[in-house]
Amino acid sequence: MDRMSVRDSVAHVVGHATLNLCFYLHQHHGEPVILVIDEYDAPLHKAFLMNHLREAEGFFQPFFGATLKGNPSLELAVLTGILRIAKENIFSELNNVGVYTCLRPEFSTCFGFTEAEVQRLLERAGRQALQAEVRAHYDGYIFGGKLPVAIYNPWSINNFLAQQVPELRNWWVNTSANTLVYELLRIHAFTLHDALRTLLDGGSIVVELQENVVLEQVRLEPGAFWSLLVFTGYLKAEDTQPSGSSQVGPFRLSIPNREVYEVFQRTFQDWLVRNLMSHGATVEQLIGALLSGDAEQLEKHLQGLVTDLLSYHDVPRPDLEAVYHIFTLGLLAVMEGPASRTGRDGLPRAGYRVRSNRESGRGRPDVLVIPAQPGEPGVVLEFKQVAAGADPEKAVEAGIEQLRSRDYAAELRAAGATPIHGYVIVSDGKRVRVRRAEP
Repeated sequence: MDRMSVRDSVAHVVGHATLNLCFYLHQHHGEPVILVIDEYDAPLHKAFLMNHLREAEGFFQPFFGATLKGNPSLELAVLTGILRIAKENIFSELNNVGVYTCLRPEFSTCFGFTEAEVQRLLERAGRQALQAEVRAHYDGYIFGGKLPVAIYNPWSINNFLAQQVPELRNWWVNTSANTLVYELLRIHAFTLHDALRTLLDGGSIVVELQENVVLEQVRLEPGAFWSLLVFTGYLKAEDTQPSGSSQVGPFRLSIPNREVYEVFQRTFQDWLVRNLMSHGATVEQLIGALLSGDAEQLEKHLQGLVTDLLSYHDVPRPDLEAVYHIFTLGLLAVMEGPASRTGRDGLPRAGYRVRSNRESGRGRPDVLVIPAQPGEPGVVLEFKQVAAGADPEKAVEAGIEQLRSRDYAAELRAAGATPIHGYVIVSDGKRVRVRRAEP
């Protein structure tokens, strides 16, 4: 018997075992069964990441078919997951399926605590004085689409109330694996980096969401990535259309609260660490050269990382400037953090804010590296691309002139940075040139 036949046989056996269980429960209690299947799509996520999605669908289709279709002992079945079941192949033979996402109003108050419910819970626990802090930490989800309802994370509220000593901890981080998000981030990070940075800076983005998220699409469509982040709880979605409008979306996405912000930040920083782990020493050396004003060493280390890690086919040509901009911004993201960190040399490392396309002087420098404390070095970067057949030095000169004439270092001076290092980074295919530009 081949693998496919074994798989189908096992699926039918398990499905019919569930069918028999429903029958005996019905006979014993005299009432038809309500079947609840939580996170039905979790095995599909694992199969997707292991490149066995078709095999998994081949198992679950006969299993769910035998369990749910034509089952005389079944009153109703409730399935929860982050993928819309009507679009999955495993449910292709089912009909009369009602699908409700967090963007629909029908059950908007059923999957968490409302403001009034949390207020009553805090009063009963004698912790009503902490309501503002609890709201900032655990509130912020928006369910219901056209009829929005603010919802608190119920797991975090329950754990907070169960503590003898009130402490605003991050409970949500332990409730799910982030493997699928890691995978999609690996695929889409270069093209979506600016949007992700906007979210981490406390801003919002407006996108069209896809309620019909299918696993086969998420590797190909950035829109499916945003939808997955909404349905997995990383982002909240607010309909931008007026309440009286019949049109749905686009949606304004943002990070809902402090708890999720920390999880969000940690997830994406972990992704950076995983991808740069084998090049950690080079990244440290690159940062050292950046902060010391050593353009030659900065070029050497950046060229090595570009050669090893970067394909400029990750973003459609001819916008190679954007590819290098985003790539370098991702490398420098490890500088974010408090001033108490320690570098590989064992010396204290000042904390920095790394900002992209932020107003400074008379324009928007590509990247600013702003120290958290006055008296520490600051950096301004300007990226340029060499046109086909053009002289690379002309691009260097244009970048230096732009950086100086538009006074891109103005915000660094205001922050008390000293010294201030300016660099022009020129991309010519996978060849990198770095030149100092005194601001």
